[in-house]
Amino acid sequence: MKLINSKWIDSKGNSWNSIFNTKEQAENKSRTLINCSDCSNCSNCSDCSNCSNCSYCSYCSNCSYCSNCSNCSDCSNCSNCSDCSNCSNCSDCSNCSNCSNCSNCSNCSNCSNCSNCSNCSNCSDCSYCSDCSEQPKFYKTKNIGSRKSSTIFYQNDKGIFVVCGCFRGNLISFINKVENTYPDQANKYRIEYEKEILIAKIIFA
Repeated sequence: MKLINSKWIDSKGNSWNSIFNTKEQAENKSRTLINCSDCSNCSNCSDCSNCSNCSYCSYCSNCSYCSNCSNCSDCSNCSNCSDCSNCSNCSDCSNCSNCSNCSNCSNCSNCSNCSNCSNCSNCSDCSYCSDCSEQPKFYKTKNIGSRKSSTIFYQNDKGIFVVCGCFRGNLISFINKVENTYPDQANKYRIEYEKEILIAKIIFA
C-alpha cells in the first residue's frame, strides 16, 4: 500500500482517500475487493473496474461513470444505483432488474425490463417510455405459450403495446408475430395467445 497524492493505492490500482482512511483501514478495504482494479473508495466488491464509492457490487465492467452503487451486478455506466442487476447506461436508478436493454435511462425507480425511459417511476416491462410518473395501465397474463411465461400488455397514449420474451412492439405487430409463429389456427399456443389478446382488448377498450 503506497501513499500517492493523498491516496492510499494498492497493487491493483485501487485507491482510498487518505484524509478519511488510515493506511490500516485502506488495507482492510483492499482485502475485501476481489479481482477489482482502478476503483476508488470501494469495499466488498468483486470483478469491478474503474468504479467509485461502490459497495457489495459484483461483475461490473468499464463502470468509469458509476457512482455510489450498492448490490449491483453486471452494470455499466450507472450512477447512484441500488439493488440493480444487468443494468446499462442508467442514472439515479433504484431496484432495477434485468435492464440490459436500457439505454440512456434517467431517474428510474423500481423499474424492470425497461427500455429508453426517462424520469420514470414504478415502471415494469416498459418500452420507449418518456417522462412517466407512474406505471402505465397493464395486464399480465398467466404463464402461456411455448415459453411457459407471462406476457405483458400495457397502454399509453400511443396505444396498446406488448412485451413477450424478446418481442417488444404494438398490439398489431404482436398479432402478426403470433400468426406467423403459429400458422395453424388450431395450435394450442396460438389459441392461448389469441385468448389473451382478446382479454387485453376488452380491458383497454
